[in-house]
Amino acid sequence: MKKILFLFLLFFSLGAWSQEVVFPKLPEWKSDGKPQIFNKENLYEHIDGASEFYLSYGFEQLQVASWSQNGVELTIEVYDHGDPLHAYGIYSIERSPKAEVKPVGLEGYGDATIFNFVTGKFYVKMSGMQLEKIPGFSLKSLAEEFSKTLCAKPEYPKIIELFPKENQVLNSCQYIPTEFMGLGFMGSAVRAKYNLNGEEITFFILERADRNAVEQIISKYAAYAEAKIKKPAEGDFLFKDPFNGTVCLRWKGNFLIGASGFTDKKKVTGLFDQVAQKL
Repeated sequence: MKKILFLFLLFFSLGAWSQEVVFPKLPEWKSDGKPQIFNKENLYEHIDGASEFYLSYGFEQLQVASWSQNGVELTIEVYDHGDPLHAYGIYSIERSPKAEVKPVGLEGYGDATIFNFVTGKFYVKMSGMQLEKIPGFSLKSLAEEFSKTLCAKPEYPKIIELFPKENQVLNSCQYIPTEFMGLGFMGSAVRAKYNLNGEEITFFILERADRNAVEQIISKYAAYAEAKIKKPAEGDFLFKDPFNGTVCLRWKGNFLIGASGFTDKKKVTGLFDQVAQKL
């Protein structure tokens, strides 16, 4: 009985982390065979030199399928990053600031030969060579249909939705999984840039499991910036960071809101207030 229970739990555990990808059916194309599958241990075999970066974004599994038609090649890579925030994170880092984002899946961008998009816990890369030779073929149209099979109703992670849209620099919202601002004790954060009265500032939000974790970050930041704080309390803090300049923080509950790159604190407190009202 214990053995059966163990096998059941093992099967359930493995299933919880992976999802079979149903790749598009392309009757006019010749499949190169069964999709290749890569995990944490062998991802480097597919993206040598970049695997550690993907692993930092919660990578779980990669499935790759390829097709060909009259010398034209098509490849679809589906990266499973475990949850929507990590999937959005890796996508946001690789997205060009100049990309023309389209509502494919959650969002995506591309051209006639490359189309990348994020939806749910998946980051998808589609690419091909000489695709223009195939009459009526469109990577974007294929991506639109394929995305529906991966996640029916994709939504932005809640922390992303906290960021005000007004004055936000296009394609600047990114998730950083570790060592935000180059500081190990900061951990993960979401950041975005804003144009405020001719000044571009970096605005960021950290979410932690509880307020004690936030308190520890503030205490460590104070020590790092050589600022004297006996015991942090919820509210605003102003630090002189030796590498990031003046940094303003606001502690509310299990959230830490912050900004850097500004010359006048009044320019960022409005953003702080907008986010704080949503918490």
